[in-house]
Amino acid sequence: MKEFDEIVRSATKEQRENLAKLTESAFGDAPDTLCNHIRCLRAGSIGQLFWNDSWKQVVTDVADHIKIDWTSTLNDRRWRDLETQEIEAAVVTKLFQNMLEQLSPEQRQKLVMEMQRDSDDPRLESLLLGGGVMTVARMSGFGVYLLASTMLGGLTNAMGITLPFAIYMGMSQTIAFILGPVGWAALAGGILFTLNQPNWNRLTLAVVYVWMLRYSA
Repeated sequence: MKEFDEIVRSATKEQRENLAKLTESAFGDAPDTLCNHIRCLRAGSIGQLFWNDSWKQVVTDVADHIKIDWTSTLNDRRWRDLETQEIEAAVVTKLFQNMLEQLSPEQRQKLVMEMQRDSDDPRLESLLLGGGVMTVARMSGFGVYLLASTMLGGLTNAMGITLPFAIYMGMSQTIAFILGPVGWAALAGGILFTLNQPNWNRLTLAVVYVWMLRYSA
């Protein structure tokens, strides 16, 4: 968990508080506490005592759980050649595409058009509506950040999580207005449908937020 530890130690107090809230860390937001909590989410209260895999393995396990297409992700490479953030970006993109599938064509178009206004990538609309997971994951960092912040807004809304600090860059209110309560429920349902255990829910939120921490560093 060295990589995760370095990321949370570089994060601000505010960012660690957000991560603790997202993952339901009951014992605080200190770096060591967050590391141990991720171990507990992945391996259980007893299993964490014997579990010592890497953050990359945690992200990979989440990717497996949401059924990432490893053939396109690897692109003739081996797993060990992938950077952890590549897998995180693929997770973000896959989850976002799952959410888009739950929307009506009209809602989908409205959402993507609104995101396009704030994006620095002119290809965003065509990529989201027609691109594969890895094609979208390789677009600009800010583009993937928009996906992550939008998706995180929908998930926290549906799961009843209230973060103490704004991290959605103003997207939540705008998109909530466009889609309405039913649209938010559909967005979140696209992810929650695939997550059948509380630990996977929280681990997935952690993966998304850690990718956001990398981009904003």
